[in-house]
Amino acid sequence: MLKWSFSTLLQVKLSILFLSCLTACSQVKTIDIMFERPGYIFPYQVNEPVQSWNLPAELAEISGVSFIDNQRLACIQDEKGIIYIFNLKAGEVEMEINFGDDGDYEGIEIIENDAWVLKSNGMLYEVPDYLENAESIVKKHKTALSGKNDTEGLAYDPVSNNLLIACKENPFLDERKGKGIKAFYSFNPETKQIDIEPFLLINLDTIGYYKGDVSFKPSGIAVQPATGNIFILGSAGKLLLVLSGKGEMLALTGLKPKLFPQPEGICFSPDGTLYIANEGDGREGTILKFEPKNK
Repeated sequence: MLKWSFSTLLQVKLSILFLSCLTACSQVKTIDIMFERPGYIFPYQVNEPVQSWNLPAELAEISGVSFIDNQRLACIQDEKGIIYIFNLKAGEVEMEINFGDDGDYEGIEIIENDAWVLKSNGMLYEVPDYLENAESIVKKHKTALSGKNDTEGLAYDPVSNNLLIACKENPFLDERKGKGIKAFYSFNPETKQIDIEPFLLINLDTIGYYKGDVSFKPSGIAVQPATGNIFILGSAGKLLLVLSGKGEMLALTGLKPKLFPQPEGICFSPDGTLYIANEGDGREGTILKFEPKNK
């Protein structure tokens, strides 16, 4: 009997789900939306922000963002081991929290009172009680991921209580090359263990069917609170991909390069407000705010 690994089964399942929509959803509804699954309506005017912020020089290289409250976002940039607390009302950084040496930091997620930061080599930094304890002991958690995977996105899934990690480059932990595949892994913040099999694999041929090429590399990931849908940001390719919690492709939309010169960070507020952060790409970094259509 042929035995299939979990990741292989999931990849096959996703391929079938994706391909089953090719004929049913071949019409493009707008210039931006490339795909919408029947029965699903993409909930944002993603190229029409309701508000935007130009960021100070220290956040020109912003690479990750996480929601704290209606006035504050936690931000990181890909050169300094610092968490920047950005005040949306004042439009400025109100606090800096040092947690590590200089390095390539690519994702941040707030879970209750703790901050988690992802480095591109797969290392996770846990910063307990990050807002209140200036002398908090930072805990490093080495995962099975490495620089060859180039981990670029971090999200929290409240259903599984796990952190989700997006890989920009090689999808696997072993010597398999995985050309044309992007992988996402799950890390348990309680046990401090990562699942060695990806919880999600994406075949780039599916992206190419709608986009015309396969220039998509994950740069950010976030879970929409009310639905559990997974939003995956791609700086390379200028795309936003939406999947259900079961891995069904729900939507694919393009991002205007002028508005999104280098989209790297993505997060939600509890009410579904969407924030996307852009590196400056030679200019000021930005944060853009999008409210759901039905709000």
